[in-house]
Amino acid sequence: MKELINKHRKKLLAILVLILTTGGFLYYFITHKNALEPLKNLSLTNIAAILTLYGLILVALTFVLKFSLELFEKKIVFHENLQLNIWSNIVNFFGPLQSGPGVRALYLKKKHSLDIKKFLYVSLIYYGFIALISCLFIAVGSFNFVFATFSIILASVVIYAGFKLFSSKINIKNKPHLSPEIITKLFIITLIQLLITSVIYLIELHIVNKSIDYHQVLAYTGVANLSLFVAITPGAIGFRESFLLFTQKLHHISASNILSASLIDRSIYVLFLLILIAIAASMHLKKRLN
Repeated sequence: MKELINKHRKKLLAILVLILTTGGFLYYFITHKNALEPLKNLSLTNIAAILTLYGLILVALTFVLKFSLELFEKKIVFHENLQLNIWSNIVNFFGPLQSGPGVRALYLKKKHSLDIKKFLYVSLIYYGFIALISCLFIAVGSFNFVFATFSIILASVVIYAGFKLFSSKINIKNKPHLSPEIITKLFIITLIQLLITSVIYLIELHIVNKSIDYHQVLAYTGVANLSLFVAITPGAIGFRESFLLFTQKLHHISASNILSASLIDRSIYVLFLLILIAIAASMHLKKRLN
């Protein structure tokens, strides 16, 4: 009963954040009409490039899952992996409380006999790499090498402590074979995924302000990625923008540029998801995966 109440509270909080964020966006653009001027520079070429890059991220995620499963010596064929990631991405955005990972966990348990605890274990490795790489992006992008050293130490301690805590609280039979080769592959594909994300942000930010350089975009990307760890709304709506606005001293990108670029990103990502929905419908993915 208590868990159900907490779940409803989170849903209500997510809805409230979405309403406040939408209201904040509308208020800002109504009172700063010039902030929409850069959107005139948005071309079909830009849209096609960003959609293609989101497609590459989807492919990268299939390799993330592939290498994660290899830690437990399990295999998943590419087309099945891709279909699962297409459907979980759709559910993650339109479903309650970013439930995409839950879809993958349940599917892998039923179809590939992968215990949910094991899925959580390998997910911790992946999210640990995201946190570590994001901190490095912020450090390199902001030229703050003291922060870089601190980030590496802090991220390493948090990841190690997380694994220790998880291992002690939850008993996992047949723990993963932490092969240095597979771990390296997982780290590299995570890095590639985040670099592609940074290129997406670079295109979007250049649409609104061509003077923004790639160092700023790296810091911006790092902050945006870290916002996902505390977000309860689809695509971290509201949380990502808040993180980026509160950390302007790190990336030195103005509020108007952040909000305009975010509007572009949200719009094109929804278009990307609509394309995925069309693909999912044509392939009857929901029925297949169920």
